Amino acid sequence: MLDFLKAKPGDGVQNENQLDKVVPLNFFDDTPLWRAFILYSMFVFDGVLDATKLHQNLQKLAHKEAWWKLGARLRQNKNGDLEYHIPAEFTEERPAISFSHVEFDESAAEHPVACRLPQPSAQPVIVVDPDEFHDLMKPEGGPTKLADYFNTDRPQLGLHVVSFTDITMVSLYWPHTLMDAMGKSALLNSWISMLQGRENEVPDPYGTVFDPLADLGTNVTEPHKLAMHRMGTFGLLRYGFNQLPSFFHKLENRMVCIPHTFITKLHSEALADLTTISPNQTSQVPFLTEGDVLVAWWTRLATAHLPLTSPPQTIVLNNAYNLRKVLQPEIIPLNASYISNAIGFINVLLSLNDLREKSLGFIASSIRRAIAELGTREQVEAFFEMTRESKMKLPPFFGGGNAHMVTFSNWTKAGLFEVDFSAAMKESGGVGSGGGKPRYIQNCQFGFTMPNGFPIIGKDGDGNYWISGYLGVEVWKGLGEMLGKLTELSNPAPEMPTSYAPTNTHLIQEESGLNGRNDKATAEHAFCFLHPFP
Repeated sequence: MLDFLKAKPGDGVQNENQLDKVVPLNFFDDTPLWRAFILYSMFVFDGVLDATKLHQNLQKLAHKEAWWKLGARLRQNKNGDLEYHIPAEFTEERPAISFSHVEFDESAAEHPVACRLPQPSAQPVIVVDPDEFHDLMKPEGGPTKLADYFNTDRPQLGLHVVSFTDITMVSLYWPHTLMDAMGKSALLNSWISMLQGRENEVPDPYGTVFDPLADLGTNVTEPHKLAMHRMGTFGLLRYGFNQLPSFFHKLENRMVCIPHTFITKLHSEALADLTTISPNQTSQVPFLTEGDVLVAWWTRLATAHLPLTSPPQTIVLNNAYNLRKVLQPEIIPLNASYISNAIGFINVLLSLNDLREKSLGFIASSIRRAIAELGTREQVEAFFEMTRESKMKLPPFFGGGNAHMVTFSNWTKAGLFEVDFSAAMKESGGVGSGGGKPRYIQNCQFGFTMPNGFPIIGKDGDGNYWISGYLGVEVWKGLGEMLGKLTELSNPAPEMPTSYAPTNTHLIQEESGLNGRNDKATAEHAFCFLHPFP
């Protein structure tokens, strides 16, 4: 449990090759939050991709001088800080990336696990438990904790390909200390350029010889607008005490498909709400994104099991925020490929009562207003000043000891469903195939299981959104029941059943359409309870 905290300074294979170049990690890459996660990202393609071509071109990319970080070995020095150890050269014995390939002489439909890969749905519905596919996205002996990198000569980036006669599953895995979702997007685009023979168009990643964010949070010109709501010592202790029961709750992962017709109507409804909220502004077109509305709606559902209290419980909605745009062009150049972590958080504080009683448009507009107010360069500096004040470089906690935190990381702008691997296609998937673009994507993490943390995988080619996350078994059961009752958009969050009797997992699987899965205990929680997962 909590292996990312247990690794001792100097543990593992240290200085195994004196010719390795040693480079410290960027300041905001080496944090307890990013140390906590080993990420696996799986892309499912209709058709047969050439695994050898995928491997060779990714390895060729990692061999480029400016892309050394992909093949660097992760180590922890005697002071407990992380370092990159870069081989003087990459060889067969010390490759630039880890690679594995498994082939099945059968279709996915004939495989007992792959046959459960989900398809888009006509209504919002729980479609699968992504953890069912661990064995198809993680190679045997694949890393599950940071110490698995310290103790081996493993490169940071791994590629695992599983081939069936009709589909291909391509998984990348890496420690979160390496990069975030937008970094992954930049990596994928460069990999595709290599596959297409456009190597000369691949940009060098920015900030490979220095830390662009080294001074972030040291040039503060105004206080953070939520500073008065920041938890002090007493608030943090109370909050931590209130989370103790979560150590004993079983958490399970689910993937939910939200069809484009539903989100379009939901978006229209929220915009209509705004004209009611602000009648003086009816001549103006209200600005809300689909992401604002999706987060507002899903937060309602994900908190519908909480009891109303007096005083009302505070719901803290944490939105992961890509810093690249707000830091341009002074810190990160325009259109730069930044393969690292550049994430802040936009925090929205709402009472549970408002979340239940106010309109969807009100909640979505609260999210949009927070992005506008807290997403400025000045507020980002103030946020990271507070992060620097934490000895462990943890983001600030807001909301008070009774807070309930819900975290979102929206990867839609990363364009993951738009990546085109047709240059590696050997055999097309036939009618209905995606032409080299993935039809299904999922993310699984090892290390720390984050409750109430929801990555929005993105928007597929048909406009459907895919969202996953870990919740208590009973909460997922109730949420599945609510989704099953969705027949009218005028009631986007049907009433949660008033009580939950203990229910065995088998029955929950029946109601959620998840029979046959292997249960996995995922109740490992860290001191940074419920904090953001980008």
